[in-house]
Amino acid sequence: MKHPAANPRSTEYALAVSELRYRRLFETAQDGILILNAENGQIDDVNPFLTDMLGYSRAQLLGNKLWEIGPFKDVEASKAEFRELQREAYVRYEDLPLETSAGKAINVEFVSNIYQVNGDRVIQCNIRDITKRKRAEEKLKAYSRQLQVLSRRLVAAQETERRNIARELHDEIGQALTVIQLNLQAILHAPETETISPRVKESLEVVDQVLEQVRDISLNLRPLILDDLGLEPALRWFTKRQAALVGLRVRFHADPLKHRLSLVIENECFRVAQEALTNVVRHAHAKTVTVELRKEAGKLHLRVRDDGVGFDVGAVREKAVRGASLGLLSMEERAALAGGGLELKSTPKKGTEVHAWFPLKWQPPVTEPPSS
Repeated sequence: MKHPAANPRSTEYALAVSELRYRRLFETAQDGILILNAENGQIDDVNPFLTDMLGYSRAQLLGNKLWEIGPFKDVEASKAEFRELQREAYVRYEDLPLETSAGKAINVEFVSNIYQVNGDRVIQCNIRDITKRKRAEEKLKAYSRQLQVLSRRLVAAQETERRNIARELHDEIGQALTVIQLNLQAILHAPETETISPRVKESLEVVDQVLEQVRDISLNLRPLILDDLGLEPALRWFTKRQAALVGLRVRFHADPLKHRLSLVIENECFRVAQEALTNVVRHAHAKTVTVELRKEAGKLHLRVRDDGVGFDVGAVREKAVRGASLGLLSMEERAALAGGGLELKSTPKKGTEVHAWFPLKWQPPVTEPPSS
């Protein structure tokens, strides 16, 4: 007669096969596994991966309480966590610092569950070494911080260069063209220049056009009002200027700012508004544009809303990622570099809102030099 345990259909045989499969998985798992008695925290079993990870032999671990072994040497914390596990039946730590038998610090992901085995409650702890992953994440964060520093310096250098070029255009080239304009007007009105009058008129028209172009380029590069008077006057002026290009109605609201904001905040907030308003003029086909500058919960909030045709934000973002349109990414990057953020809302045929926020950082007060 065949023994029941050898019968593939018997319960005993199925249980034996199941236990064998579990044991194979337990022994070959690439995560550490710790089996505890759920009543007293005693270690009943460990797999080879865990002993290799911690540097303790199986004999050193078995029979001890969880808080009696080196890696979990913070007794009170380990006992408290064990009690929590008994109460909640599930504990998870994304980043738990441990120490191996050789004194090496490691970081692990720790997940514990309680379940029944032959009527007894046991705790299975899965322990994954995330030390390399954490180091890689820390390196990535360090690189990201370095990139942000470089980006801020690049933006600051760009703004400085724009300011210098704008002032050069305004002060030097603009003034020179103005002198030429006045001289041509004087020649045009002189009685003895009737024969050259048509050419003088033509030259005067060209000078007028070039002078207007120089002023536009200078203002687009860096409006001097931003440096001289600050963010709110510059934003109010630019909004009206852009709206006039396509006949938009303007609603402008700004909370009073007692002091000048830091140059970084003024620069980035203005550039975000500049990009948003330029997009309204070029693409929105709107009738009204609303610009708000508010102080809320310790932050400066910029909102640019229009009642235009709107668009699919997801599709535009996908194009931006592919490099087809950098306006959205530019606004997001500028807000982030200044320590803030940006949110874009748009619905086809229902308009668009650009909402950016920045920390309220002020320019340091100007101290008067001591009198002699």
